[in-house]
Amino acid sequence: MPIGPEPGLEARLTGALAHSPLAARIATAAAPLAERRARDAAAEQLEGPALRGLARALAASPESARYLSLRPGLFARLAALAADSLERRAGELPGLALPDPSTAREDFLDALRLLRRDELVFAAALHLAGLAPFEQVAEFLSRVAETCAARALAAVEGRSPDETGILTVLGMGKLAGREFTYHSDLDVIFLFRDDVADAYPPSRLAQRWISSLATMTGAGFAYHVDSRLRPSGQQGALVTTVEAFARYQTRQAETWEHVALQRARAVAGDRARVQAELERVREQIAREAANPWRYLRDMRGRVVAERGTEDADSAALKAGRGGIMDVEFLGAGALLERGLVLAPGALPSVPAMLRAALRVPAVERLLDDYAFLRRIEACARWLAGRPVESVARTGEAADWLADLVEPGQTAETLDAALAAARERIAAGFERVAAKETIEALAP
Repeated sequence: MPIGPEPGLEARLTGALAHSPLAARIATAAAPLAERRARDAAAEQLEGPALRGLARALAASPESARYLSLRPGLFARLAALAADSLERRAGELPGLALPDPSTAREDFLDALRLLRRDELVFAAALHLAGLAPFEQVAEFLSRVAETCAARALAAVEGRSPDETGILTVLGMGKLAGREFTYHSDLDVIFLFRDDVADAYPPSRLAQRWISSLATMTGAGFAYHVDSRLRPSGQQGALVTTVEAFARYQTRQAETWEHVALQRARAVAGDRARVQAELERVREQIAREAANPWRYLRDMRGRVVAERGTEDADSAALKAGRGGIMDVEFLGAGALLERGLVLAPGALPSVPAMLRAALRVPAVERLLDDYAFLRRIEACARWLAGRPVESVARTGEAADWLADLVEPGQTAETLDAALAAARERIAAGFERVAAKETIEALAP
């Protein structure tokens, strides 16, 4: 007669969510984990914040529980979670051993996918345990993405990770500013060396890099890749030389492209050289840029109309009025208006851009609201298992989201706090756009 799993793990995970609206979901999530891992030494070790964080993460993402049941090494890491776990793991990322892509390509591709999935669950458990603030989690997830990007590029170029080849990957948006969240895509631009006469080889390398990360294998996919921010968008070439990119940005690019360029950073390849050129280009743009606020006001209006619709049941957290995009536009627009650039090597995050442009208490209050919206977005993405732009305001999904953002919080309380934060953000953006200066944020 087969012996079933020892009792204890499922009951302890369930008990960790007593009085939480997520409790109804944990039994389904915990069953496969208890069946496979209840006899592990890690199951006995799991307690305190680590137990609560894991229970919350798995209840919100049952798919992660099924995955974890097959990853005993990851389960052992989660059972030993502590306040310094994220920092220690971030330090280990550059030296992680992966299969040799020249002799075991399929194993290498699977390893990239398992790395991303492992660290996603690891980061979520720390975040939901209250052991790491989300800002640190976002930076960690960004470093994981950079590690995968750099290893994949070295593999397709047939070189070691500490060498440089002909292609460089510019990370854009959240990747550039190390503001990644759960299930973020890689927004990238590909540049190649000016001394390479033929664009075909680097274009093939870029295509192979995308395939290395985005193609589905038995281990899933690593990242979705979006390269539409390249010069001329989808109509333009996939790759361009560093010199041609600089010329396009300073002579042809539209204001929205200059806005996007404020949040760009070389993340793989010849990073130091390309980053220096990128900073030179931004300096030239800053000297010549016209006041961007009228353009940004009109652009935001179009985005709200097209993507920011909402109703009594859902809130447009990203694109709606007072959403995350308002603060992103304020940061980039402020640099363009003031003719400013960040210090060499500085991360082009939204907080860094706004603080570089204006140091007043109102900016810090705005960034507190931005951080609040980002935490809600992260929890909504973890619940959905994919990127989302809107969040539920009513029903079970809203109850789960509220409890993930803050244990014990009700959906009504979260909805009221979200509405207040968005109204403050919207008022700030509209004030700046009307007066056409970031100084309008100051009292």
